[in-house]
Amino acid sequence: MIEIVLGILIAGILIFLLIKAIGNILKGMFLLFLAFLIYYFLISSLPSLNFSLQPIGNFLRAPIDRVKNIFYNLEIVTVSNSKNNLLIIVIKNNGFLPLSHFNVRIDGKEVKIINNINILLPKQIGVLEIDWNGNYSKIEVFAKETRATFISPL
Repeated sequence: MIEIVLGILIAGILIFLLIKAIGNILKGMFLLFLAFLIYYFLISSLPSLNFSLQPIGNFLRAPIDRVKNIFYNLEIVTVSNSKNNLLIIVIKNNGFLPLSHFNVRIDGKEVKIINNINILLPKQIGVLEIDWNGNYSKIEVFAKETRATFISPL
C-alpha cells in the first residue's frame, strides 16, 4: 500500500515538473516571438538569423558614445599663431582617463606636430605646436581614444 502511494506521489511530482518545464519552454518561445515583433515594429523589417551584432550595435551606439565621451573627452581651448609662424593649439583633457597618440588635421590635411604630447592626463592642459602657415577653417585634433574639432570663426 505504501509503495502505491509513494509511486503515485513520485509520478505526480514528475508530471508537475514536466508541466512546469513545458510551460517555461512555451513562455520562452512567446518572449522570443515578442522580441521579433518589437524589432519588426522598430526597424520595419524582420531580423536576419545570421550571426550579426549589428542590431544590438546600432541600438546601443548612442549610449555607448555618451559613456565614452565621459571617460574620453578632448577639448580645443584656443588656437593662435606664434612669432615663429607656427600654429599653437591648446588642448584640454576633460575626461576621466588619459589620452595619447595625438594627430592633427587642418582642413582635412594631416600636418606635422613639432612638439608632440605623449600622454595627456585627466584635467591636464597641453600645447601642440603645428608647422602650418596660412589660413585654416577647420582643425581636428585626434587622440587614440577620441577627437576634437575647432571651426574657425573667420
